[in-house]
Amino acid sequence: MKKRILVLFNALLFTGILNAQNSTFNHFDFGVGMGANYGGFGFSMAFAPVPIVSIEGCFGYNLADPNVGGAINLHIIPKDNTKTYGLALKSMYGYNAVLVTTFGDMDSKSFYGLSFGLSNELRFGSSKKSGINVDLLIPLRSGEVDKYYDELIDYGYEMTPLLPFSISIGYHIEF
Repeated sequence: MKKRILVLFNALLFTGILNAQNSTFNHFDFGVGMGANYGGFGFSMAFAPVPIVSIEGCFGYNLADPNVGGAINLHIIPKDNTKTYGLALKSMYGYNAVLVTTFGDMDSKSFYGLSFGLSNELRFGSSKKSGINVDLLIPLRSGEVDKYYDELIDYGYEMTPLLPFSISIGYHIEF
């Protein structure tokens, strides 16, 4: 099964490289923003070997810890300098929950895991090389998050409920 997936991925990559010779898309993307997709408050960098796949890394600070993460994006609307809007499915590993404490004996904590979602790109200008990205992510959180959340409440912290999704927003430049 793993060999089939590897062969399929390589065929997809090779086909995309051949098609990219006639295409106008940017291979690199740099973004600054906030949310899980940026490690909290930070930046992301992506490389697109073909118009339909990009590999992304991020580094940032989420008010508790410095964070790194990575993602693979499958572009439903292939990357192209002539398009104003792009849509991609995202699979990401990085921090997907943070519990911040400002006083007392309990520490702030970041929790890591997988997240899945949609990445929306809105590009503007004549070259369509810069714009806004808004990502909607569904985190797959471990039981440790709920356990620590309950500990904080039992200790006397006032906590807002954790949302079952997260939103990241940032400004991107493609080159």
